Amino acid sequence: MSSDPEVIKGIILKSSEYKEKDRLIRVLTREKGIINICVKGVSGKSSQNAFASVPFSYCDLTVTVSHGFYYLKEGSVISGNTGIMNSIEAMAVAGHIAECLSWTVMQSDNARDCYELTIYAYYALSVDPGNFLSVMIAFNWRLMWELGLADRAETCVVDNKLGKRARDILDYIGESPVSKIFALKLEEEDIRILRGFTLDYLRVQLEKDIQDPIYKLNLPGGT
Repeated sequence: MSSDPEVIKGIILKSSEYKEKDRLIRVLTREKGIINICVKGVSGKSSQNAFASVPFSYCDLTVTVSHGFYYLKEGSVISGNTGIMNSIEAMAVAGHIAECLSWTVMQSDNARDCYELTIYAYYALSVDPGNFLSVMIAFNWRLMWELGLADRAETCVVDNKLGKRARDILDYIGESPVSKIFALKLEEEDIRILRGFTLDYLRVQLEKDIQDPIYKLNLPGGT
């Protein structure tokens, strides 16, 4: 028996085929962390829930629960973050963000803060998709802070691996309001240093073989 409908807000991290005409969407919510929701008949031409096929959007979702599984009844898009789709690099970074969240958040106590972080990260990618590397750096480091896996740079950087400017940038990302960190303007040298450092830090802390999402694209003359 299904539960009464419940309205939640969530960010679609991933949308994948499920059975013949259905889709399974992975959604980050403020209160429930990451949940999987079945969207019935979304492949039909007249489906009112076709929006669920598109990842990285911020949505209102009305769901029911049956046998411990979530089903989408109806929904609407609050912010489609469609600018992400204008850049293959921005899409790659958005996918990287979704993967990192899927590994770390689930139903954790950090879901509320990670939810806010993701809203701002995807919005920043959508508004300025060309700034994808700065967004990735800010997300990587702030996620580690939200999960309690990073602190001020002086306690996280060994052997003076980073100069003062780079350490100051990391501290700004960790300590500033989330609404401000994606507006940070990084110079090319900052990006070169912090891109590798934050990805290496993620690999160590999460014990995952995390590839640089842009290098994975294998683009000619890639960034």
